[in-house]
Parts: sequence; structure tokens; C-alpha cells
Amino acid sequence: MSQSSQFPIEPGVTVTGASVYSIVEAIQSFSVLVDALLDVMKVVPRADGTRTIDQSHWYPIEDYLLAYKKIDTLLGGRGLEKVGSMIPKNAVFPPNVADIHAALGSIDVAFHMNHRKHGKEMFNPATGEMVEGIGHYSYTPTAGKKEGVLVAANPYPCRFDQGLIKGMAQRFAPDAAVTHDPAHGCRQKGGGSCTYVITW
Repeated sequence: MSQSSQFPIEPGVTVTGASVYSIVEAIQSFSVLVDALLDVMKVVPRADGTRTIDQSHWYPIEDYLLAYKKIDTLLGGRGLEKVGSMIPKNAVFPPNVADIHAALGSIDVAFHMNHRKHGKEMFNPATGEMVEGIGHYSYTPTAGKKEGVLVAANPYPCRFDQGLIKGMAQRFAPDAAVTHDPAHGCRQKGGGSCTYVITW
């Protein structure tokens, strides 16, 4: 797969059903893809024969990443970007996230809050403790400019992250643009991270 990440996945990591459900919402107009995603996520039919993502359930990250590969196969990189860009539209932000810099800087915490490792939440808001094992999103604002740089070192696809970052930025700056900086490598080409420049 062209979009596969080179970032290693640690065992025992799960993803909240709310995150998985956001993908279903993003691709709901593609019923064949929704069915394929539910197959990949091993969602079993209920008594009435329907299948849906349980938002309170935690799903193995390996299955979740396979769902992204399926999206890449059927819709390509643009499909991955669309899915990524739609996730922040429904996201809940902490009260201190009041501008684009805070929003981009909060991605890493939100990322960890939506994952568990061996049943333990990977970020505890009460203590600030963060559990390692899924990588990071590291944001640095550019001094004196409407610009920032975000490095994504995690197992998710490059084009998905590009869409996620753009969607997050555009919640606070509707004209924000995101450019992938290939000079610093790319996960889909064997690198350990991708670097994105956000301007607005």
C-alpha cells in the first residue's frame, strides 16, 4: 500500500469507538466502503441484522489501521485527507484551546486521549501523565508569522494526518493551508515522521 506507515506499532493499543465512528461518518456516502470498514473492524451484526460501531467500545489499532488502508485502496490519498479533515469538525476542545496555535498544539493530547495501551488511557487529564507507545504530533509556532510546523511521528497515514491538521487549523483560521515538507522525509516513503507547514 502506498500510504502505509513505517512507524512501529506497540502491542496492546486500542482506539476509542468514537474515533472509529468518525471515519464511518466521513465515508457514509460510500456504502460499499462502510461495509468494508465494518468487516475490517470485525463488527458483528446485532439481533436485527444491522451493524454499527459501538462508540463506547475500544478497537485494536491494527484493525483501525487496516481500515485506513482500505480507504486508501478504494478512495486514494484524497479520500484519506477527507476523512482526516472531517474529524476535527466534531471534536470537543478543552476551554484553553482558543486559537489556532493552541488547537494545533492540542492534537497530541487529543490523540493520546483517544487511545489506550493494555487497557490504560494513554493520557490522564487529571495528572497530565502521558503513556508512550503510539508516537506524537509535535507543534512549533513560527515566531512573528502566521505559520507553524507540525511533525507527525505515529502509525497513521501521511495523507490522513495532512487532512486532520488542515481540519484542525481551519476551525480557527478558515483560510489555513497545509503543505507537506518532503525535505524532512515521509512515512509512506520509509521515514519515521512527516513534517507539515501550516500557514494562514
